[in-house]
Amino acid sequence: MTEDNNNLEEDVNNVPENTNEAVNDTTDAISDKANDLKEGAAEAFDTAKEKASELASDAKEALSNVKDKATEFINEDAKEMYGNAKEKVSEFADEAGEKIGEFTDAAKEKAADLAEDAKETYNEAKDKAKEFAGEASEKISEFASDAKEKASEYADIAEDKLEDLAEDAKETYTEVKEKTRGFFSKLFGKK
Repeated sequence: MTEDNNNLEEDVNNVPENTNEAVNDTTDAISDKANDLKEGAAEAFDTAKEKASELASDAKEALSNVKDKATEFINEDAKEMYGNAKEKVSEFADEAGEKIGEFTDAAKEKAADLAEDAKETYNEAKDKAKEFAGEASEKISEFASDAKEKASEYADIAEDKLEDLAEDAKETYTEVKEKTRGFFSKLFGKK
């Protein structure tokens, strides 16, 4: 869990330069698709949500110093900030793609429609992330002086939303994978 927290902290440290609008739009798009997926697998997602809530409390404790680290990061060169932000957005999109791909493979035989929705969510999220990365680049150039004042505010918003999203996705994948294996084990009598 420490490695996960360190990875999550690195991701959060690189988020402050993104605009509040980009974070909210991305979160809204992902949230809308995630809600559709949750309705199709309510029991699995409810269990995952409870476990994610417990883990989110632990993660908040581990990330309590994110504001200081975000301020230190903002004090670095604006070009370096942009490069790091672009790299992290790309990594996040790739990681999200891998997780959704794994989820889709595990659930494909049981719920073909659910797998198709997950693929669409991934593509839309990846496109939105790339779109917002471009917008964030322009806005960082325009508002470099305001970035220091807003870093703390953006870090809080990003921390809450990203840790919830990451934990929900991870636990949801695990729960659906376990239930799918159990279903097929019962269906075909295999372990």
